[in-house]
Amino acid sequence: MNNAIINRVSDTIDNKVLQYNPDANVDKSERLVSIGAGTFIALKGLTNVFSHPFLALAELGVGGTLLYRGLTGFCVVKDKLEDHGTDGPSVPVDRVRPTEIY
Repeated sequence: MNNAIINRVSDTIDNKVLQYNPDANVDKSERLVSIGAGTFIALKGLTNVFSHPFLALAELGVGGTLLYRGLTGFCVVKDKLEDHGTDGPSVPVDRVRPTEIY
């Protein structure tokens, strides 16, 4: 009985929440953590709206961004970091001089 419930929840998450995205650059485990953390932070922000409005806005922004990242599977920051990480040095290698040690 418990296995049937777990399998049903797993199928729902795989088919409905984590839909296939050809532009996705976030793995399944990262997406699940982002959805969980984003939901928690966004709900925390909603409860703080009247007591701490500026903190609540920040929490809603961060939570919404994490939810977007988890639901779409695309992270703009990760995409930019991967693009810049593969460019290599901006100075030609033949122009780089080794430091002299006296």
